[in-house]
Amino acid sequence: MKKQISKYLLTSLIVIFTILLATLIFIKFFSNNKDNEYAILTEKAEGEVEYLDYTIIELMNKLNNISYSRYQVTIKEVNESEQLNNSSSNSESAGNGMQTQEQGSSNQEGSKSGVNSSGSNDNNSNNSESESLNQSEARTSRLAQVDSLLNSNYDDVPWDEISYGVETIYTAWPSISLDMKALNINDSDISNFSTTLDGVAQAVKVQDKNSTLINLYNLYILLPKYLSYFLSDEYTLNVYNTKAYVLSSYVSADSENWEDMNTNVTNAINTLSKNMNSADINDTEKSTIEKSYVLLEELKRGVGLEDKEIFYLKYKLAMEQLEIL
Repeated sequence: MKKQISKYLLTSLIVIFTILLATLIFIKFFSNNKDNEYAILTEKAEGEVEYLDYTIIELMNKLNNISYSRYQVTIKEVNESEQLNNSSSNSESAGNGMQTQEQGSSNQEGSKSGVNSSGSNDNNSNNSESESLNQSEARTSRLAQVDSLLNSNYDDVPWDEISYGVETIYTAWPSISLDMKALNINDSDISNFSTTLDGVAQAVKVQDKNSTLINLYNLYILLPKYLSYFLSDEYTLNVYNTKAYVLSSYVSADSENWEDMNTNVTNAINTLSKNMNSADINDTEKSTIEKSYVLLEELKRGVGLEDKEIFYLKYKLAMEQLEIL
């Protein structure tokens, strides 16, 4: 009887042990799988925030014709006289050696068909060729140097390009917002982006430059807030907050509020200095941060001059460097 009880207890213990082991394995596997899914989602969300970062800053820059590129492709309309001159010069260079042969051929065809070489058939052919030439050469492109910010027309805003950029954000946002919800970002912060984006669209529609700038900036300051939910990397958060301060000074430049601009650039310098003092950066990263720091100091001097054109020039150099971080 005792042997049977001992055998029963042993069997029970083995079963319990097996169940516990299987449960632990399942929990560990499920936990690892969940961690992997979360890691993939956070990496995707970080990429989406980077996309919004680039797009919003580009749109804000376009409002003052600021570009990091030194050259751009320009399209030139070619008028009829230029087309005719080009066409006639090409015809002369290619046709002088063939003139006698073409005349002989033309005379033979005229005698067979009873239609002169200057007749209607040739005219129709020439007209269709001319129309084709006009269509293909109506525009030409060339590489042109970007205008200096010291002599730029800040009132000439490319609203069509900005409108298209805003539409691309509208297209991307539904998918991005779903990922943000999956990362447990506050619903009010997510809906705030949608509301502000509508504000951007309304300002662009009536071509209100100052309102467009303010609404785009309000979109941007949501980005570091989103990152703070799922990213523990202080270095990256400091970079986004630094850029947010610089953009705030850029918005204030439109109304030439120099006091606020000085405060925001100072905050940008102080925020970036946290990365300079970090022990986790290598020599290359430190060199890049130091250059960014110098350019922010130059930006602060530009604010002190109270000269908007010089400020825009130094803003462009500072932001271009911060994009590398």
